[in-house]
Amino acid sequence: MSKTLIAGSIAATTFVAYCIYFDYKRRSDPMYKQKIRERRRAERNKAREEELDIPMPKSVDPNSIQKFFMDQVQIGEEKLGMGDYKGAVKHFASAVLHCGQGYQLLSILQSTMPPEAYKMFMEFLPKAQARYSRQMLNKAAPKTATPAQAKAAAERVIAEEAVD
Repeated sequence: MSKTLIAGSIAATTFVAYCIYFDYKRRSDPMYKQKIRERRRAERNKAREEELDIPMPKSVDPNSIQKFFMDQVQIGEEKLGMGDYKGAVKHFASAVLHCGQGYQLLSILQSTMPPEAYKMFMEFLPKAQARYSRQMLNKAAPKTATPAQAKAAAERVIAEEAVD
C-alpha cells in the first residue's frame, strides 16, 4: 500500500513540476505576447465579421426573392417580439436590401419598431449595404482581376452607395 502511495505522489510531483516548467518556457518565449495579441485580434475580427453577416437568398428569381423577403420580415418580427434586437436588426436589414420599395419599408419599420431598436437598425444598415455590395461584387467580379482591382471596384461601389 505504501509503495503505491509513494509511486502516486512521485507521479503527481513530476506532473506538477512539468506543468511549472512548461508554463515558464511558454511565458519566457519572446513571441508569447505577440501570439496572444494576434489570436485576440483574429477573434475580434471574426466576431465583427459575424456581426455583419446578413442572410442572403439562395437564388435570384423574383419568386424566391419575394419569399426570402417575407421570411426575413417574419423572422425579424419574431426576434423583435422576443427582445433580440440585434437578430431583428440583421433580418430587417436583409429585408430592406432585397425590397423593391426600401424607403416605404423604412418608414413602416420606424413606426413599428421601438426607438432603441430602430436606432440600432439605422446604424447597422450602411454596414450591411457595404457588406452586401462586396458580396455581390465578389460573385460578379471576373476571376482574372487582380485583388487590387477588385478592391478598388468594391470601394467605388461602396462610395457610390454612400452618396445615394
